[in-house]
Amino acid sequence: VIIDEPQSVDTTPKSKEAIESLNPLCTIRYSATHREKLHMVYKLDPVDAYNKQLVKQIEVAEFKVEDSSNNAYIKLVSVDNKKSPISAKVEIDVAKNGTVSRKSIAVKQGDDLFERSGGRDIYSGYIINDIYCEPGSEYIDFTSKPEIVELGKSISSVDEDEVKRLQIRKTIEEHLEKELRLTQRGIKVLSLFFIDKVANYRWYDDEGNAQKGKYALIFEEEYRNLIKKPKYKTLFEDVDIDTIAHEVHNGYFSIDKKGKIQDTSGKTQDDEDTYNLIMREKEKLLSFDSKLKFIFSHSALRERSEEHTSELQSRQS
Repeated sequence: VIIDEPQSVDTTPKSKEAIESLNPLCTIRYSATHREKLHMVYKLDPVDAYNKQLVKQIEVAEFKVEDSSNNAYIKLVSVDNKKSPISAKVEIDVAKNGTVSRKSIAVKQGDDLFERSGGRDIYSGYIINDIYCEPGSEYIDFTSKPEIVELGKSISSVDEDEVKRLQIRKTIEEHLEKELRLTQRGIKVLSLFFIDKVANYRWYDDEGNAQKGKYALIFEEEYRNLIKKPKYKTLFEDVDIDTIAHEVHNGYFSIDKKGKIQDTSGKTQDDEDTYNLIMREKEKLLSFDSKLKFIFSHSALRERSEEHTSELQSRQS
C-alpha cells in the first residue's frame, strides 16, 4: 500500500484499521509533514529537490514599508454618542512585551494615546480633544496636534492600492524581462495574478454589462507605461499600445453565492471563450497566436468550482 500525504488520510483509528484490512505486505508513506513518523527510510528536503530539478523555481519579490511602525498611525473606526461619555473606537499601534501590533481600542475625551499605546513616544501629544458624531461629518482631533482623523480614514497609513499597484508593476516588469530572453527561443511567457476580490478586476452593472475593476485599470495603465521603454522595443514593433494593453489580460472566475456571473462561468459566449482558452485549449494559450499573457484569478486555476478565496499574489511560468 502506497499512501500519498498520510497526514490527511492516515490519522484516525478507523483509517488505520481500513488500511490494515488490506493486509499489505508493507505500507509506504510519502509526506513532507508526517504526523506520525514510522521507520523513516528516505529524505528529500526542499534544497535537495531544487538541486535535483524536481520542483519549479520560485522567485519572491518582497515589498516592505520601512519604519511603518515608527510613525503615529491612527484610524477612526467608529464613534458612539448614544451614552455618556461620548466615545470612539480607534486603531493604533500598541507596544507590548517588546513587540508592536495594531489594535482597536475604545477612547473618550481626554484619553492620552501615548499611554494607551504602551508608552510609545510617537504618540506623545495625541490626547483626544473632540469626538464629533454628526452623521456624515464624524471625526476626532487632538489637544496639541493639528491632525483631524475622519471616520474610516487614518493618518500615517500605507495606501493599500498603491501597494497593489507596485505588485502589478513589478510582475509586468519581470514578465517583460523574461519575454526578452525567451520569446526569441519560441517560448511564451504567462503571468498569473491571484486577487482578493473578483470585483477589483471586473464587476457588472445593473444591466449585466462587464466593467473594468481597479486592478484591470491599474494593469493597463502600468502596462502601457512600461512597454514604451526603449529596451522593450523589439517586443512591440508595429503594435498599437492602447489596444495591446487591453488584449493581453483576462480573468477566469467562478460564480458567487447568489449565482451572479462574476466572470467566466460559461453562461455567456465571452465567458465560455475565456474558460475554454485557459482551462482546455492549453496549446493555443501557450502559442503566440493567442495574445493573452496575463491571467487574473480568484484562486488557483482548476476545474470549475463555486467558491474560492485568495489574496493578491502573482506567479509566472
